[in-house]
Parts: sequence; C-alpha cells; structure tokens
Amino acid sequence: MKSSVCTFLILILVHLLPFDVYSQNTKKLDSILTAYKNHSKDTLKVKTANALFDIYYWVDPDEGLKLAKNTLKLSHELNYDLGIATANKNLGRYFSRRHNLDSATYYLNESLDKFTQLNNSHQIGLVKYYLINALFKRGKYEKAHFEIDKNLEYYNAVKKDSALLLRLRKMKANVYMRQTKYDLGIREAFIATDIAKKINDQRELLGCYTTIGNLYNYIIDDENSIKYQKKALEIGRKLNDKAAIATNLNNLGNSHYFIKKYDESLKYLFESLKISEELKRNGSIAITTFIIGRLYVETNRITKGMDYLNRSIHYSQNIVKNPLYHVWGLNGLTTAYIKLNKPKEAIELSNQSIHIANSIGNIDDLYLAYQNKTKALKLLGNYKKALENHKLYKNVYDSVYNMAKTKEIQRLTKNFETKEKEQQIVLQENEIDLLEQKNKVSKLQKSLLTGGLFLALGFIAFGFYGFRQRIKRNKLEKEKVDAELTFKRKELTTHALHLAKKNEVLESLKLKAEEFKKSEDIQQGYQQLIRTIDFDLKDDNNWENFSKYFQEVHTNFNSNVKQRFPNVTANELRLMALLKMNLSSKEIANILNISQEGIKKARYRLRKKLDISTEDSLQDLILSL
Repeated sequence: MKSSVCTFLILILVHLLPFDVYSQNTKKLDSILTAYKNHSKDTLKVKTANALFDIYYWVDPDEGLKLAKNTLKLSHELNYDLGIATANKNLGRYFSRRHNLDSATYYLNESLDKFTQLNNSHQIGLVKYYLINALFKRGKYEKAHFEIDKNLEYYNAVKKDSALLLRLRKMKANVYMRQTKYDLGIREAFIATDIAKKINDQRELLGCYTTIGNLYNYIIDDENSIKYQKKALEIGRKLNDKAAIATNLNNLGNSHYFIKKYDESLKYLFESLKISEELKRNGSIAITTFIIGRLYVETNRITKGMDYLNRSIHYSQNIVKNPLYHVWGLNGLTTAYIKLNKPKEAIELSNQSIHIANSIGNIDDLYLAYQNKTKALKLLGNYKKALENHKLYKNVYDSVYNMAKTKEIQRLTKNFETKEKEQQIVLQENEIDLLEQKNKVSKLQKSLLTGGLFLALGFIAFGFYGFRQRIKRNKLEKEKVDAELTFKRKELTTHALHLAKKNEVLESLKLKAEEFKKSEDIQQGYQQLIRTIDFDLKDDNNWENFSKYFQEVHTNFNSNVKQRFPNVTANELRLMALLKMNLSSKEIANILNISQEGIKKARYRLRKKLDISTEDSLQDLILSL
C-alpha cells in the first residue's frame, strides 16, 4: 500500500512540475526513476513509466526507447490495454523522431487500434496527428493534407479539442509550406499561434514561431524570418529543449546565409550541427550539412562544400529517406558542378532533382532544378534546350512568387500584429482596473488607521504613490498602443484613397475609349487617347489631389520632413510620401511613371542626402516621421 501511494505521488509530480525542472535537475529525475524501478509490477508502475517517457523523449530519447519497450512488455503481462496503447504510441513517436518511419507507422497503428477499442477520443486524435506527421516526413503532402482536413472537421465540430486543433493547424501550415502555398501557410500558422497562446502551450507556441519563421524565409522576408526564429529560440532555451534549440539555430544560420552574413551563419550552423550529432537527430544533420555545404559552394570553397553536400545526400537518401532533403542536397551539388564547369554531371543531378521534386509536389525546389539545368545546358552550348528549360523555370517561379500571394501574406501579418496590439490593450485595461481597486482598498485602510499608526501610514502613502505611478505608466502605454492602431487604420485609408483615385482615372479612360470606338475617325481617336493617357501620367493636378489626401491622413508629415531635412527636393518628398505608405518599388514606379531601376537610384540618392548608414533602414526612418 505504501509503495502504491509513493508511485501515485510520483505520477502527480511528473505531470504537474514544469519540464525544465527535470531537464535541469537530474538528481530529482533519478530519484523518481529509482522509485519507479523499485515499485511492484502493477498499472501504477505502467502509468508512471509512460509519464517518464514524456520527459525522456525530450532529454534522452534512447533512454525513453528502453523505458517504452519495458512498459509495453509489462502492460502485456498485466493485460492492461491503456498501457499497451500508450506504450505503442510512445514507440511510434520515438521512431518518427529518428525518421524510422516504417517502424513509427507500425507502432502508431497498433496504438490507434487499442485507443479505438477504448473509445479514447483525445488519444485517437493524437495518434492520428502522429501518423499524419509520418506522412509529412515521407513527402506525401496531398495525403497528409487530406487527413488533416478530415480530422479538423471532426475535432472542430464534434469534440472541440483545442490542443488537437492547434497541432493540426500547425501541421497544415507546414504542408502548405512544402506545397509552396506560403500565403495559406502563414494564415494557418497564425491561427495555430492564437490557439497556443489561449491554452498557454509554450512547446506548441515554439513550433508555431518556428513554422512562421520558415515561411517568411521562403518568401524572402528575412527581417520577419529572423524575428520569429529568435522568438522560437528564446522559448527553446527556456524549456532547455535541445532539439528545438538545434532546429532554430539551424534556421537562423539559413536566414543569415541569405543576407550574406556568412560568418554569423556558420556560427549558428556549427552550433546546431554539434547538438544534432549529440542527439543523433539524423534529419537535422541532413538539413544542416546541406546548408553548410551550400554556403561553402557559394563562397567558392567548393571542395569543402561538396563534402558536406554529399554527407547531406547520404543522410537524406539512405538514413532518414526524406525526398525533400534529398532534392536540397542534389540542387546544392548541381550548383557546385556548374561552378566547376562540369555541365554533364550537373544535368544528371538536376534531372534527378526535377523527378523527385515533381513526385512530391514541391514547386519551390523544382524551379531551382530547372534553373540549374538551364545553366548547365548553356555551358554545353545547347541553347535551344536551355531556352526550353528557362521557360519551364519561369512558369514554375511565377506560380510560386506572384504579387497576389505576397499581398495576402502582408495583409495576414498586419491583421495578426493588430490583433496582438488589441490584446495588449485589453490586458493593460484589466491591470489598470485592478490597480484602481487596490487603490480604493488602500484609501479605506488609511481612513481606519489611528493617529498612533503614522509610520504605517507613511508606508501606505508611499505604496499608494507607487500604485498611482504604475497606473499612470499603464495609461501612457495604452495611449501609445492606441496611437499605433490609429496609424495602421490611417495606412489602410491611404491605400483606399489611392485605389479610388486610380479607379477614377481608369473609368475616365474607359468612357473616352467608348467614345472613340463610335467615332468615324478611329486613328485620330486613338492618338487622342494616347495623349490623354500621357497627359494624365504627367498631370501635376493628379499629384496635388493625391498630396491633399495624403496630408489629411498623415498630418504634419511634409512639415516634419522639411524641418528635419530642409534640403529635400519636391521629387524626393514625393518618393518619401509613397514610401510612408509602405508601397513596393514596383507600385511606386508605376505612380511616378519611371522604371524600377530608377526607383532604386532615387532611393540611393535619398539615403545619401538623409545621411543614412547601410545598417539603418530608410523605410523605418520614413515611417517614424
């Protein structure tokens, strides 16, 4: 009896104490494990063992494997179905983490059968999620997508299970990422993030931030990518989750590679690789060695780069058997052979890349394979086939990176950030209410105190002053957040005004075109229409009207610019106004009727005039005015 009570208390501790207690206090973990080993063979011992697996899964997976095998054996001896189902689930999770997907699928299906017999809805959903994860790791994205939607519908409409909905949404975001549907991926990741915050699941929030960081990396938004990767890394360090730390170090290394900060990139990557090798995380090793190899090839250390790329291909093809990682390695090695002027080898590798990328539906890497093949064919002098491949590359590229997707991602980001600001306001208002209530209590206590408690009154008065100051600070913070929200609404108004003006001009041209169509002298009407368009593009009144709208929305912007930078010309002020609206270079070029190259030169001259260093952002400066 005493032994059963002891194990029961251990079980409660395992579930209630935070993860980092165990990861940092091995003595306490050892004492729990000793108590477990000395306990009699019963169902409480099985429950304790399954709970201990959840700790070992993160800190020492191989020890967790031994524990799960022993637990499965004991559960069979006791004929304890819940123990059998849970032990099989844990074995499936272990083998999935090790990328032994055949074994993972076998144990997870065994677990699913048992949990179905027990009618345990939450555990059934979890096991299905782990099976979907195995499909994802195999590169079977369409099948994974189908299973996600089927389970989302059930757990959203019937069971209302937030923890499962969170995992499924996050997985769907990752599937969309592999299918290069980045706008949809970011939408799902933001939904998952909201759920993770509501249920205060730090581990899943870490995963959401990691996914968002990766999605921004793919759309070449390095600033947001690094921002979310650092958020994920911070949570990983708090949890002392070495696997998560390795993943996000790897992601940061990848992002710094793209902004050509190669030394910083290698620092992150080698730290990540060291942890992955310690944990025997073969999938992470495949990814990190690929990025290191690609970096060395990019910086013309080609032989060294090819060694890492070949190592990556070995892991991805023979150990983790992940087709996506395999394509990455092949594309990296193809680039190396092109640099070495070995087009035949490059074409052979690019053909393999194209075949695999097509088979898993990964367009992002497919276009890179076509691009590499085009370069190799040019080296061979086969310009006809090179042109054919270039067209294929261009078609695939345009399908991935089109303007509509970019705008949708920007819209989702703004909505998400605005929602976060609104949540901050609600929290601050609640805190102000609480402080004011405390203030009332403090006043009541002071009125009841007698003259002999002057010293105590002094302390209370001091505390009251502190409360009042805190209330004041919170109110100021609230005003600041309100101002930021107002600014965002003004930005949206500016876009609406701009679109309204554009549509007004287009409608006018449409009416004139209809008139010319009915005219007998079509040629004269055509020439008049061209002159009208030219006139409208150059008409200063259009800009004056637009400037009037802009000043109404962005009050004092022009005067602030002139005050801080008196040498700014009228044309430069126009450019700054359009940058203030957060428009793209292409949109600004269309409005000013100049080329995008002209916009680049104008921005460069403006940076020089405003004396902005290369490290500082012109956009940030203008947005602050």
